[in-house]
Amino acid sequence: MADLRLPELNRVMLAGRLTRDPELRYTPGGAAVCKMGLASDRRFRTKDGEQRVETLFINLTAWAKTAEFCSERLRKGRPVLVEGELRSSEWEDKQTGQKRSMIEVNVSRLQTLDWEDQGGGGGGSSSGSGGGGNARSESYRDEEPVPDDDIPF
Repeated sequence: MADLRLPELNRVMLAGRLTRDPELRYTPGGAAVCKMGLASDRRFRTKDGEQRVETLFINLTAWAKTAEFCSERLRKGRPVLVEGELRSSEWEDKQTGQKRSMIEVNVSRLQTLDWEDQGGGGGGSSSGSGGGGNARSESYRDEEPVPDDDIPF
């Protein structure tokens, strides 16, 4: 088994809603860092046929332009798709002296899952691909259709 090689892969994709407004700060070196929380649901049926929902709460950290995008355009409750890598940190609690640890997602890409005009900020992707979200909000209203004789092709 000594010759067994495992890929070094640390990648996650999560969809959910933000649990709090993003908090933007800057490091002493001037780098933007934004902290926020995400709630992601898992729906399933028990052996008895009862439908259940488990909610997982995940801390997110975004850096640089992604951090600024999140701070400017996102608010609590906004549905997003996040791609990133897991990071762990350890520290000692100042009050109790106990060692503590936390796992969070270091965000590399973030995509909103609703339309820009649906409250709470803007749509689009922070990774530079542009465009709005790809899932319609239930309250979104379509504009009147354009007549066929007005289409230029």
